[in-house]
Amino acid sequence: MLVYFVNHSTAPINLGGAERSLIQLVQDWYDRDPEFEAVFITKHPRGQFIAAIEEKGWAYEAFRYRGWTIPKPEAPLSEITYFAREDYASVGRIIEMMERRRPDLVVTNSIVAPWGAFAAKVLGIPHAWFVREYGDLDHGLAFQIGRERTFHDVGLLSEAVFANSLAVRDHIAQYMDKPIQVVYPKVDVTSLDAKASAIADPTPFPADPGLRIAVVGRLSDTKGQWRVIDAVGELEKRGIRASVCLVGSWTDPDYDVQLTARARALGIDDRVTIVGEQENPFPFVSAADVCVTASSIEAFGRTTLEYMLLSKPAIASSDGGGAELVEDGATGSLFSPEDPETLVDAIARYAADPAAVAAHGAAARERALRMTEHEYSNAAAIDTLTGLVGGPAYRLPEIARYWFALPGHYSEMMRTGGMTTVRFIATRIRGRLRNLAKRPVAAVRRVVGR
Repeated sequence: MLVYFVNHSTAPINLGGAERSLIQLVQDWYDRDPEFEAVFITKHPRGQFIAAIEEKGWAYEAFRYRGWTIPKPEAPLSEITYFAREDYASVGRIIEMMERRRPDLVVTNSIVAPWGAFAAKVLGIPHAWFVREYGDLDHGLAFQIGRERTFHDVGLLSEAVFANSLAVRDHIAQYMDKPIQVVYPKVDVTSLDAKASAIADPTPFPADPGLRIAVVGRLSDTKGQWRVIDAVGELEKRGIRASVCLVGSWTDPDYDVQLTARARALGIDDRVTIVGEQENPFPFVSAADVCVTASSIEAFGRTTLEYMLLSKPAIASSDGGGAELVEDGATGSLFSPEDPETLVDAIARYAADPAAVAAHGAAARERALRMTEHEYSNAAAIDTLTGLVGGPAYRLPEIARYWFALPGHYSEMMRTGGMTTVRFIATRIRGRLRNLAKRPVAAVRRVVGR
């Protein structure tokens, strides 16, 4: 069985949760079926994702494309049209790739890039889609054709749709008339425990830390590390001592400086440590008492699950997938993003009760272990995917292939010296000017004639 997996990101700095979940799914499929073969369609240039699949020895082809969900809500038309040419040219090349060696199934990972789905539907190949994010609510992405129409098309272009949490399933179900299967990301617990046993370097907390808090994830406004800094500052006013270690990279220039300045303004800069991107972040989790997923909403919250597997009480938002993972008051706490005091109070309770830290941490691991083996497993997803092979598949009209090929035809015309867009427009303008120049002469002739 040959399956093409379409990935959305180069992963320039590290592997995100979507990429790690995809790799684990493919690995589980290989372990289960010796006749299975995966080929990846991924984004150019080479990043951490290509490095990871090369390490596995898996085949891939890389293409230049962006997507139909974009970081900026009001991108200029010139930018949209430039990337559209790249995107649709890539669709043509992906179609050719699928024709050279036709897969039994195509699987798209995340909602960002639909190009593998389009190529599969041009050729009438069964297609499945893994939705691993809200898009706008969690990552601040903008849907080029709107949220409702985007998710409707995800359903239209797929014979099966998967969501990574019950919360995401319920969110997208309102936009598509199709059953949606939930698949929780799988975490290798043995590997996680081994990585967590290492010593954290640099030292994550000061000599007198109070309650030790770890936050793992990309440093950005949407991930909410600033909420934890503000909470530690508020605890200081209450006479409660706490320290926080932030683990992760940042893409906005000087964002670490901004967070440090925020802590300094609150008088707690000596208790905020930013260690940056770490190849192994889990020793920093082990060094903490509690861990926080500080974003407003997470589609699932893989780091939250990892906190729990490492026996740490997890504090997460009451919105999104975190509420499925954390049992409030038993394995951690939930806070409201709209009410900062709820986060402060959750941290304060653990600072005042070390016994609750230990009890909730032990219960968190037990709950997380149960959640890694259930009906929302990779095994169930593989069963569904296997069942799609050889079955009916929606196919786009024949005109679709013509439209996807237009960017390539245009590029070939430019390469061979055909009329460029500029020459075409200049020719039209000259013709219009000649027509305008003739009008006064014709009007004078009509007057003289009369």
